[in-house]
Amino acid sequence: MSRDSEAGAPREPSTPDAALEAERAESLRRVEAGGIPLTAERRLKELDERGGSFTSDLSVGSFALCHQLGVKPLTQVMGSSIYQVGYQGMQMGYGAFGGGTMGVLTELRILSDAWNEVRRLALNRLELEARHAGADAVIGVQVRTGSHDWAEGAIEYVVVGTAVRRKDAKPRESPVMTELSVSDYANLQRAGIEPLGIVAWTSVFFVVDTAEMQMMSGFGGRAMFSENQELSGYTQGVYSAREQAMERLGFQAQQLGASGIVGVRIGHTMRRQSIGGGMNNQLSGMVVTFDVIGTAVRDRNEIQQQPPKTTVDISI
Repeated sequence: MSRDSEAGAPREPSTPDAALEAERAESLRRVEAGGIPLTAERRLKELDERGGSFTSDLSVGSFALCHQLGVKPLTQVMGSSIYQVGYQGMQMGYGAFGGGTMGVLTELRILSDAWNEVRRLALNRLELEARHAGADAVIGVQVRTGSHDWAEGAIEYVVVGTAVRRKDAKPRESPVMTELSVSDYANLQRAGIEPLGIVAWTSVFFVVDTAEMQMMSGFGGRAMFSENQELSGYTQGVYSAREQAMERLGFQAQQLGASGIVGVRIGHTMRRQSIGGGMNNQLSGMVVTFDVIGTAVRDRNEIQQQPPKTTVDISI
């Protein structure tokens, strides 16, 4: 009796169809646990062990620069997640404006958590693919987000980059991921600055329309005031979402031991929406989504300033 049999492990499938079904089940189990399918893991491991032609989205110039830096492109890697967003009820607290027990500004925590979790899953799978490929870094990470008609209420997050390995690099437990281009990555290397990883956060806030804001905005149509006026409630919503996102970004960088964040990209969207159940309980307003993403870095303090040398021309 084999050791696996003694341990109660399932027997090997006896038919090709059974083997394929078992592999699909194992892949699904890994994905549900936050990992990658078995076929992707096997392909990347074989690439690391046996070598072969690499694939990447590097330009000719970027590939040549990698060669000059002693950085070997290994393969293109990807992380993806499609995430169902739960129901967002309204539990309003004291807001930044208005009085009484109901404020006009609150975070939609369900939406914020959904975006941050779907990003975490995608980046984790990107890191797993790079690790199986034997990489110590992933450069040029590109982010793609979206939604689909066939999955109402679901969001998708996809990250794609090129796994690389530096010559004489010390073994790393986890590959470093960065949005930096090859040229920016090269500039950091020359300056003795070490990329530590991607930091990112998304905050989603809801600004409830007050009577004044409804009149000023004309209920989403033509303004009812002849004078130019700022929609201060919506402005405050953008600022609140931004401050929370930047605070979380700084906290992540601090956890990595970073001295700063470079290449920060900021994006935000605003859309009108009614939230709540039933016609009498709905609140109309503006949903503000604020995204920030960048690369945390740290000075390695390895570059020593060389004192100037005196050169005397004795040719005369």
